[in-house]
Amino acid sequence: MEHAIEDTRKQPVPKVKDLIGKDLITLETAKDWLRTMYEIRFFEEKVFDLLGQNVIKGASHLYAGEEAVATGAIAAIEHGDVIGSTHRGHGHCGAIGNKYADGDKARQDHWNAMMAELMGRETGYCKGRGGSMHIAEVERQNNLGSTGIVGGNQPPAVGAALAEKYKKSGKVVLSFFGDGSTNTGTFHESMNMASTLKVPLVAIIENNLYGMSVPFSGSEVDGTLCASNIEDIAVRAVAYNVPGVIVDGQDPAAVFLAVQKAAERARTENRMTIIEAKTYRWYGHSRSDPRAYRTKAEEKAWHERDPITVWRNRLVGEKLCTEAELDAIKDTAFNTIETATQFGVDSPWPNGADVAKDVYVEETYPGALIETDKATSTKVMEASKVFDSAMASSTAKTKKERTEEASAAVKSQFGMDVMTIGQAVVAAQAEEMRRDERVFLFGEDVGLYGGAYQATRGLLTEFGTDRVIDTAISEAAIAGAAVGAALRGVRPIAEIMYVDFLTIAMDQLVHVGAYNRYMFGGKAKVPMVLRTEGGVGRCIAAHHSESLEAWLMHTPGLYVVMPSTPYDAKGLLKAAIRSDNPVVFIEHKATYGQVGPVPTDDYIIPLGAADIKRPGNDATIVSYSRMAMWALDAAKILAEQHGIDAEVIDVRTLKPLDMKTIAESVKKTGRLITVSEGFGWCGVGREIAGQFMEYDFGDGSRGFDYLDCGPINMAALDVPPPMSEPLENASIPSVERIVEAVKQSVGQ
Repeated sequence: MEHAIEDTRKQPVPKVKDLIGKDLITLETAKDWLRTMYEIRFFEEKVFDLLGQNVIKGASHLYAGEEAVATGAIAAIEHGDVIGSTHRGHGHCGAIGNKYADGDKARQDHWNAMMAELMGRETGYCKGRGGSMHIAEVERQNNLGSTGIVGGNQPPAVGAALAEKYKKSGKVVLSFFGDGSTNTGTFHESMNMASTLKVPLVAIIENNLYGMSVPFSGSEVDGTLCASNIEDIAVRAVAYNVPGVIVDGQDPAAVFLAVQKAAERARTENRMTIIEAKTYRWYGHSRSDPRAYRTKAEEKAWHERDPITVWRNRLVGEKLCTEAELDAIKDTAFNTIETATQFGVDSPWPNGADVAKDVYVEETYPGALIETDKATSTKVMEASKVFDSAMASSTAKTKKERTEEASAAVKSQFGMDVMTIGQAVVAAQAEEMRRDERVFLFGEDVGLYGGAYQATRGLLTEFGTDRVIDTAISEAAIAGAAVGAALRGVRPIAEIMYVDFLTIAMDQLVHVGAYNRYMFGGKAKVPMVLRTEGGVGRCIAAHHSESLEAWLMHTPGLYVVMPSTPYDAKGLLKAAIRSDNPVVFIEHKATYGQVGPVPTDDYIIPLGAADIKRPGNDATIVSYSRMAMWALDAAKILAEQHGIDAEVIDVRTLKPLDMKTIAESVKKTGRLITVSEGFGWCGVGREIAGQFMEYDFGDGSRGFDYLDCGPINMAALDVPPPMSEPLENASIPSVERIVEAVKQSVGQ
């Protein structure tokens, strides 16, 4: 172990004159710290009052009593450094906004926007979409934003620090979080990742002694237990082999010095420091909290060490300021918040018509690209038939030789290569990493091992450990770090080994990744790809065989992509990497070895454009991923053996969903059969059928008007995926069942 815990409370209290004498601060800086603390305090007192009047609605977690932490910490960093905040984030937002405010007008505008946001007004930092727990100006203040999930801000902060390290920007990230979050899984995953990947992070624990009503390490009140068997959280730094520091969180100078030292270490050594600031919240967890878990004597003792009083007494005691000067600062701060309050009250409400704005970054594709994809896809299907025919007619003795002959035929006639889906995924990542230096890859076993299904094979050799990064088993940290990195201007590809494991990372993927843009008023972009795989077919039972795409489709802000061929896998993945939206890209574990033609030139497939894999007139089969190939097999049997001409649509992108292509097809055929490997309840097929029923053709007709029979939804049974192969096969649609379903729809 290289590091011991440093408790700066045992050291002499830093004098303001010494800080000035060492050119660490100026007297004006010292006075400005007081003004910032007053502004935060008055802001919180006003918010408490407005909550009682119902002028501010919803939950609000006040920072009063902890002002020295945000003030001292943010004073210690440079412009361009990054912060990540929590649900108790008014102080962090207030302090960082002051740091970037150039003059009194800009400072007033900053507090105006904060107060307006809490009131839910259009002029708020997040246009009223984030409110108290998500207060942040993410665009101009290098703020990753705040989250209402305890510990939810930690993984993005690690990802942001990873991005700054990768960019060699020299910038550091401060991550603020409370004592309660240090008992969550994301804390361990995040601190471990930050430590092992050696990123420039300063983790600041604001230990206000209570996580809602549970004392961190004990209370004198009968009936209370404790959240931890340690008193000093900083001792956990030993587990990560990084420096741990304990500071007096009521003293802005103590916090300033500790953070300044930690930031310099992070900047020069890419080494994290964990700082525990001992502090206290004046109010309860929220306004409705009666604070029954702590004594009046305890509250009185902490109030005697009010950070504003501590700093004010020091300025007066060292004869640097008069009481009159400090009263003037107090009055200025009070007037700032009063003005901000009136600004919020006078501000307009958001227009309800704008409620759906800024959920996604709007993406459009040139019409020529869409037409090119249609033509190329048709050509690929023709090349696939040539390949299959050549394989069937070959007299070569081995499969390898037959494949080589068939591939040569495709190359000769169509100028395309033949590769597996696995190879297409590798090729897509490699090409985008060559094209754009902002693209990098990380996850479990993606480097040396080349991925559990070899979907990153060879990338480490070409791009090195700076761009292909093996991580610990930490799904929440991987997903959240991808979000944080994307917010800092790079384009991460994060791999989660199995889609089943996304259940562990859903908080990060949904609450941070998917919601970030909307929650912060459209000021953020999260250009990340989360690659994973799903589906049955390898007899590995319920925890490694699920198809959870419907869960992901349910989430506003996420794109969901599932390819069925090598051509689609490569083109869709390249488009996903270039997208400014968070994309979950799901491969099917049983298809990595599936071969098919792929163009040799650079191409992308527009996200949100379905593909008609087989034209037809009698029935429409809508599917995706492996089931799209099974639908094609079924269509071939239907045509050859039953005289039924089925059209097969591969949606490719489940969200956004190309309902226009589906609707026009069903309008022609009069029949809709959806085929999915996901569970039937609340599943993909139900959504497609429901959307078709309501589809407006623009001429007064709806989708329902064109159906000759009820839609048929084919999906996995309502059972966890079983291990035994016969049971596994029985749990999902089969080619034979698809054939029978289509026959039923046409009356055969």
